Amino acid sequence: MTPAAPDTSKADAFVLSCIDPRLVDDVTQLLATMGRTNRYSEMRIAGAALAAVDEARPGWNTAVWDNLAASRQLHGVRRVIIINHRDCGAMNLWAGRNLAQDPVEEQRQHQAVMDRAAAEVLRRHPDMAVELHLMALDGSTQRLPCAACAAAPERRLEALRPGLRAEAVTPPPSPPAGAPAFAELARLRLSAGLADAEAERALLTEGVTRYGLTAAEARATLAAEASRHGATPSTAARQVLVFLRAQADGRGRVSRRDVGHAAALYHGLAGNQGRRADADRAVAALMETEGLAPRPDGVLRTTTWYRRMAEA
Repeated sequence: MTPAAPDTSKADAFVLSCIDPRLVDDVTQLLATMGRTNRYSEMRIAGAALAAVDEARPGWNTAVWDNLAASRQLHGVRRVIIINHRDCGAMNLWAGRNLAQDPVEEQRQHQAVMDRAAAEVLRRHPDMAVELHLMALDGSTQRLPCAACAAAPERRLEALRPGLRAEAVTPPPSPPAGAPAFAELARLRLSAGLADAEAERALLTEGVTRYGLTAAEARATLAAEASRHGATPSTAARQVLVFLRAQADGRGRVSRRDVGHAAALYHGLAGNQGRRADADRAVAALMETEGLAPRPDGVLRTTTWYRRMAEA
């Protein structure tokens, strides 16, 4: 009997996340903001990426790779989304210390472990895409760069076309002369907090008028820097709107809890720059623009909580 073809309608991504109960709902919410509800298969295992590469736990390694292979065969997944989180007990045990006491070092350790896991994904499945995310305990999430992914295109091409000679691969075009200087400016603006979409447009205009980039080149340069520092206001807004629409009831109302999740998401996508109150106001403005309303909450069924948030 001929085996059935994979049902790609079921999932297009394999999600590897941790078993920590504090973040189960937040991981689900994050995937909803990506528009992936009911479109991913998920494996929860202690340490997430760590379970895939920790030499001391070969049984865990095998479980991760067997589940990824099964999800590919059954669902046709072509993307792996790895979600590690801060204050992870498994990572602390592996490192032999409480990594959360030094957030910078903690992120460095997570980055190293996730890079190893991503490299192993691509070794086994060269045509896969990989995303790396680091979640804080408030549910805000930072997308981290993937070193293995940057080196992957030629390897993927070789895997898909074994007869292709290395010299036949067309090298990528050289970046525009003004791109490095504009990238440095973008890094500075992002680290200081790119306040709103108007500030983002002004920065892109500067890339065109001062640094000689085309509009597309300026957007690409800013997007590359934003992937390291968090989303720009416009990309953050788009992702938050996807989440808000998904959580609204039939009357277009969003609960207090989900509005709070949206504000935390916006803050996290912006790299936790600025005040949380700024994110609250941004989400309130997005809801108004989208025609969404707060759902009454509490014994008195009021929306006072929303007014306070919008006016903070």
